[in-house]
Amino acid sequence: MEVVGINYCIFKDIDSRELGLYMERCPEKISPKRRDETFTVPGRHGNLTTTDGAFETYIKSAEFIVMDMTRVDEISAHFKGSGWLTFSNEPDRRHKARVANQIEFSHIIKTLKRFAVEFEVQPFSYDIFSQPMIKTEPFKIFNIGTFDSEPIITIFGSGNITLKVNGQNVYLTGITDKITLNSEMQNAYRGTASMNNRMSGEFPVLSVGQNDITWNGNVTKLEIQPNWRWV
Repeated sequence: MEVVGINYCIFKDIDSRELGLYMERCPEKISPKRRDETFTVPGRHGNLTTTDGAFETYIKSAEFIVMDMTRVDEISAHFKGSGWLTFSNEPDRRHKARVANQIEFSHIIKTLKRFAVEFEVQPFSYDIFSQPMIKTEPFKIFNIGTFDSEPIITIFGSGNITLKVNGQNVYLTGITDKITLNSEMQNAYRGTASMNNRMSGEFPVLSVGQNDITWNGNVTKLEIQPNWRWV
C-alpha cells in the first residue's frame, strides 16, 4: 500500500498513514508542568512553593482526516488504550501515551471526515533508537538526556556481587546465572521469577552527564538498556 501524507504519528507500532489517515500538522511540543504546591504563611509576604520534583501528564491533541471511509472500523479499534507514541516532527523520540477521549466515529460520516484524538502523555520522551549495551569491564556512560534515566541492567554472573553506579552500591547475593534490575519498575527479577530478596540498596539511576559503573564479584558481563529521557 502506498503511504501518503507528510505529517503522521505512530501509535502502538502502527503508522497513521497506513490507516489511510492524513494529518495536517503535528501537535506543538509541550513542556510538562512540575507538580508544585503553593501556599501562604500568615504574616509573610508573597507565597511559598514546594514540590516533590515530579511532573504532570499532559494532552497532545492530533486531528486526522479520513481518506478511506471503508477503514473507519479499523481506525476506531486502533485509537483505544495505551502504547508508545511518536510524531513525525520528533521522529527520534517516543512517549508513553493513552487515548484520553471517546471518539465519536459515527459523526465522521456526517461531517468533514475529520476526528481528533487526545493523547494523555506521560511527562518524559524517550530515545527511540536506544539499544542495549553489553560490557565485560567497568565503564563510563554519558547520559545524553535532560533528566536522570531509570535503566534496565542485567548482571550475568554468580555468587555475591556488588554493583557500583556513581559510587552507590547495590548488593546482590546468591546469584546464579543472572539478575535484572529494572529501575523504572523498582523490581529485580530473572525471567518471570522475582529476585527482590537477592538485592539490597537503591535501584540505580543514571545522572545527566557522565556516569561510572563498576562491580566486584564474579561478573562475566553486564547488559544495560539506558532509557535516555527528556523533559
